[in-house]
Amino acid sequence: MSNQFKKILKKHAKSFYFAGLLLDRQTLNDASILYAFCRKLDDAADNFKSNNSHELKYLIDDYRQPASRDSVNQSFKEIQKKYAFKQKFIDDLILGVSSDTNFKQPHNIQDLLLYCYQVAGTVGALMAKVLGVTQQNAEKFAIDLGIGMQLTNISRDIREDSVNNRIYIPQDMLPNNFSSEDILNEKNKKYIFDATNRILKIAEKYYQSGIDGIYFIPHKNRFSILIAAILYNSIGKKIIKNKHIYLKKRIYLNSFEKTFILIKNYFTKNKQYKTTEPIHQTNELHTPYKL
Repeated sequence: MSNQFKKILKKHAKSFYFAGLLLDRQTLNDASILYAFCRKLDDAADNFKSNNSHELKYLIDDYRQPASRDSVNQSFKEIQKKYAFKQKFIDDLILGVSSDTNFKQPHNIQDLLLYCYQVAGTVGALMAKVLGVTQQNAEKFAIDLGIGMQLTNISRDIREDSVNNRIYIPQDMLPNNFSSEDILNEKNKKYIFDATNRILKIAEKYYQSGIDGIYFIPHKNRFSILIAAILYNSIGKKIIKNKHIYLKKRIYLNSFEKTFILIKNYFTKNKQYKTTEPIHQTNELHTPYKL
């Protein structure tokens, strides 16, 4: 069964799987189960949008039963018990994923950050537990890393999302009445790039906070998360460098780029870890929601 979850991770989250190979076998296995649970919910929400599928409702209802019939749900519930996941984070994750079945474009950056917290910041908090984090102070930093990664995902998938009639760029960053069709119009690429650039600059703050929070992760798992953060952040940097084509083709890191980042940071990793407990910038980073 564990190989099944790792295959899902490898197929849909190549950068995280690459970084995850630095984890011990059990930690990678449990991280893969967490990802598979999130992935299945996300795919079910996408299926609802395309063919009015009721799969998402089934998965949520099944998860809430004492004994799940779905194998992914059941495996997730086992690690939920093992790591004592906070139910709030799971409920907020389900709320965020479910919002995609009745999609509404964010009005402003606060709306977008709330969504990113729900669908990815929550996952960061849960992943911190899998990685062996015990201090409650670490949650906010883990949430920030998840938010940073989701902002990168949104910036990378603008064209793909527009085909599915979704625009995650906030309304107040685009001209009035900007539609999915307008995303694909070459004449509008400057508007879209300027908004993308703003979103990725905001993501930088969340990445930095997430990397600061590596302080709380047990030493054996630190480098894996550092690499995961840098890999995802590097996708955003590559988008900026390829502004003329990123709306035409999906930007990703190839194997050479990932390996280069791994080797480069291996020799400087200790310089990037905090040596004293970091102070979280709660008022600046966590205003859209309450923990």
